[in-house]
Amino acid sequence: MADTPWHYKADYLEFCSCAYGCPCNFNGFPTQGYCRAVVAYRINEGRCGDVDLAGAVFVGACSWPKAIHEGNGAIAVFFDVSNKPQQNDALAAIATNQYGGLPWEIFAPTFTTIMGPFVEPIDLKIDGTKSSVKIGNKISATMTPHVSPVDTTIEQEVHLTLPTGFVFTDASVARAVGQKVNVDGLSYEDKDSNAFYAGVEHSNEAHRDIAAGRSPARA
Repeated sequence: MADTPWHYKADYLEFCSCAYGCPCNFNGFPTQGYCRAVVAYRINEGRCGDVDLAGAVFVGACSWPKAIHEGNGAIAVFFDVSNKPQQNDALAAIATNQYGGLPWEIFAPTFTTIMGPFVEPIDLKIDGTKSSVKIGNKISATMTPHVSPVDTTIEQEVHLTLPTGFVFTDASVARAVGQKVNVDGLSYEDKDSNAFYAGVEHSNEAHRDIAAGRSPARA
């Protein structure tokens, strides 16, 4: 039902085809004119209605021919084999905007092609800006910290702060060593591009407040 409450806190990885920092976060237009990304979530706590989402892992491989907000995107969705079926059902409903809430109510309408969901082993390593994700020979993406241009043995801590961001408000910025995708005709590869690691918290609380005629809760 549209009024089903959901929320989660998760580790979030993003690898994309843009230059470091990703201008899509500032003016909406990607570096190359198109946008390609791999995103991964490991949910640490959360619920969707009566379903406990804690421990669930899911990944999306996404491609848009132009800027994200211009639409016509494609996404391949993967759930880890360790997820419970009811977790997958709940996450699929959240991601396709059946219950409202950010960021999915913004992203879901930009996709015209959805592949999956596929249930496969996901090798997700969470280690800040040294994180990675791999799904067989279909998806692989690895990030590494930025380093000093003067002394490349010195790692740089770089943050992107977006107080009004709808995916994250503070992310660690990394360099994508590479992202490679080959899923049912969705195929691309990018190297030396942007990556983010962040702890995120998403919900449909504000959406439900508006639907009920209440002012959205403020932090």
